[in-house]
Amino acid sequence: MELYLKITLITHIIAGFSALTTGLLALLAKKGGRLHRAVGKLFFFSMLLVALSALGISIPKQQSFLLMIAVFAFFQNYFGMRASQQRDMKPVWRDWAVLVIGSINSFFMVYSLDIVLVVFGIINGALAFGQLKIYLQVIKGEKLSKTKWLEQHIGMMVGAFIATLTAFIIVNVRDVSPSWLPWLAPTAVLVPLIIYYQRKYTGNTE
Repeated sequence: MELYLKITLITHIIAGFSALTTGLLALLAKKGGRLHRAVGKLFFFSMLLVALSALGISIPKQQSFLLMIAVFAFFQNYFGMRASQQRDMKPVWRDWAVLVIGSINSFFMVYSLDIVLVVFGIINGALAFGQLKIYLQVIKGEKLSKTKWLEQHIGMMVGAFIATLTAFIIVNVRDVSPSWLPWLAPTAVLVPLIIYYQRKYTGNTE
């Protein structure tokens, strides 16, 4: 078990560093360009490995905090990529499965009453509710805006980058008061960037 945990931890660190660098490149690169698409795919798979390795560590060590954060990051990473792959937003069974898992995770994050998990749980709950509304609209045959997929892609992928940036700060920044500040600072700084990009590339100023 000790060797397994060591290998999984090393994998987690390497994947996290890859996600951090490719995510930053994707943010800085011209949106829709070759570089953006290439590093965006690398970011997706890096974040997927981050989530899987976090699960591989948290379950045997019974670290519920890490488990919930891993699912939170996976949820955004998954739906961010799905939006760019299936622009009509029509759900398949695995989309529903991830939505249910994300919703259950949101409940337990809020139920924990840990200030960091509560904030992230509320955010994830809002994202899950928004995703459900989109799927119900599609099922009913209601027309979505042509840029709805892009709005979701931007929001979810930058959200996933916030998760990996937060993890990097937590590991490397110590003795900060209040203790929850490093956890929430990336969200506070980068959420306005999400809004800016969504308005810039979708033309939606509401």
